[in-house]
Amino acid sequence: MAQPCAPWLLAANWKMNMDHLQTLEFIRELSVLLPRGEGEGGGAEMAIFPPFTSLRTAQVFSASYGVPLSLGAQDVSPHSSGAFTGEVSASMLERLGCRYVLVGHSESRKNHHETKEELVGKAKNSIASRMTPILCVGEKEKGGEGIGEACRQAEEVFCDLSPEERAKVIVSYEPVWAIGSSTTASPERISDAACALKADLLEKFGASPRILYGGSVNEGNIESLKGLGLGGFLVGRASLRISF
Repeated sequence: MAQPCAPWLLAANWKMNMDHLQTLEFIRELSVLLPRGEGEGGGAEMAIFPPFTSLRTAQVFSASYGVPLSLGAQDVSPHSSGAFTGEVSASMLERLGCRYVLVGHSESRKNHHETKEELVGKAKNSIASRMTPILCVGEKEKGGEGIGEACRQAEEVFCDLSPEERAKVIVSYEPVWAIGSSTTASPERISDAACALKADLLEKFGASPRILYGGSVNEGNIESLKGLGLGGFLVGRASLRISF
């Protein structure tokens, strides 16, 4: 079971933006807005997911400036080590201070043609390295089977995890049609999806993960999306703005 009273999570997926110098400047500016030693204000945990090349900068300077940020990686290899040129292992990310890892983001599913076995391997290796996988699921089209597609994507990973591993996974509902657009899913759809995912995973696997929402979340609509039974948000483009 997921831990009760977990802090609200605001996860910022920077995608392929922000080199290490831009990351340093972002954290420096953020340190002015968030007084040092303030901790996790308002019961929320802030996590940033910079490119691999900026992780070390984010780790060092968030500590130096006293900015209460958790670190996450945008992807991880399904392999522990070996002849896998260009890949980054879970243990490498853990040693850089990463607490979270995105698994199965729709852009990675599409661009890297990820298989079920790869997604399961990524989740398992992340957990073995004491990190929390954020499993991204969501339907491609507005109509059709919709939320059922998201549930099946979660099921195909959860079915190959142990009960202990399932308890350590966060699920992010991200309808593909809403990502990178100006269209956010309606509060009713988000609430329905969160309830469906929780009910499905509880019934089939005895799991009750935290559910995040992602898909064109920004400073203009985030307030209207609170109170929907969510554990937080996975924010993309809008998270590049220091004012978010």
